[in-house]
Amino acid sequence: MVRIKKWAAAALAAVFAAAILSGCGNSVTTKTESVTKSEHPVALTLDANITALHMTNVVPKLSGKLVSTPLTVGQEVKAGEVVVQVDSAPYQQSVSDAEAQLVAASSAAAAAPVYQAPAASSGGDSGQRAKLDVWYNEGAISKVEYNQMMARTAPPVQSAPVQEAAPAVDSGRIAQLQQAVQSAREMLSNATIYSPIDGRVTSVADNPSVAVAGNVLATIQQMTPLVATFAVPEDYIEALQTAKSNGTIKVSIIAPSGESETGELTYLSEVKDPATGSYMAKITFNNDKNLFVPGEFYHVRLSTPQEVSQITVPKTAVKTKDSGDFVYIVNDKGLADARSVLTGDEEAGRVVILNGLSEGEKVVIDPPDSLEIGMKVNT
Repeated sequence: MVRIKKWAAAALAAVFAAAILSGCGNSVTTKTESVTKSEHPVALTLDANITALHMTNVVPKLSGKLVSTPLTVGQEVKAGEVVVQVDSAPYQQSVSDAEAQLVAASSAAAAAPVYQAPAASSGGDSGQRAKLDVWYNEGAISKVEYNQMMARTAPPVQSAPVQEAAPAVDSGRIAQLQQAVQSAREMLSNATIYSPIDGRVTSVADNPSVAVAGNVLATIQQMTPLVATFAVPEDYIEALQTAKSNGTIKVSIIAPSGESETGELTYLSEVKDPATGSYMAKITFNNDKNLFVPGEFYHVRLSTPQEVSQITVPKTAVKTKDSGDFVYIVNDKGLADARSVLTGDEEAGRVVILNGLSEGEKVVIDPPDSLEIGMKVNT
């Protein structure tokens, strides 16, 4: 398996620019091969960035000194575990003060006197007044006599006792105090932060012993499952889509030790990235052996019996510089030039070229050490 190299045309151009003039006027005799395509089963080894499927930032909602042990990078935590405990003393005091004010206001309202209206009087000698009505109706007494006698039988007018009106209960004030108690209790509950997931602490603040409201104190990432994100060359997208739909694709993620985990191709974009000409893909896999760390790059391997027309060149044609893999080609003028290539797998002494070459171009299949850009190539 050949390690994938980044296609860095600009970098290689800079590396070889100085060699152009030195090669002018010289010639070299070597073998070349015309680039062609042939059908091969898909077998790709690509670079992928590993990220956590789930992660969370620990962001305190209040400020204060931590009374719990500060989180450290690499620390393993469990879902539901207390990961941060801010000093709750000042917030507990706020709750006590708010509750005391509410109790005082409620007690004052309960002790206020209740105003009762005076009872109506019974109305004096009702029997005598009834007799006067009979006499007047029979004509035994005159209207003037009736009125005088009725006045004498009426009860004395008594003033109702003066009572002090009860003070109005300030319901709005009590409602405000109830809300203040609720808010103080919520603030107090925020002093304790629990981890929502099983995971590993991957970063902490510069001062992990102090909580600052609204600032990230630490980041926790789930270690399994993980997601590998990578780019698929355009020539392979159709075959992988077919293999994904019919279940013939095999996927694995390879650790530097050579160990691997199998995965599932869970996402394959249908839209090409115009900047790279490739398609984004994602693999979801379990990190049961704890081989992989989020944020790092690893190789992913995709294979399927589905065949694709691919360019291959002899392994001897591929050279490597710090900037990546390249091959020597012979241009239309018969002069040597360097071409950056993205290499794939090797099979039977030939290397798949994922990007960088086109059919019909002429490649130097075993370039001698004396070959330089700009030299005349004789075959």
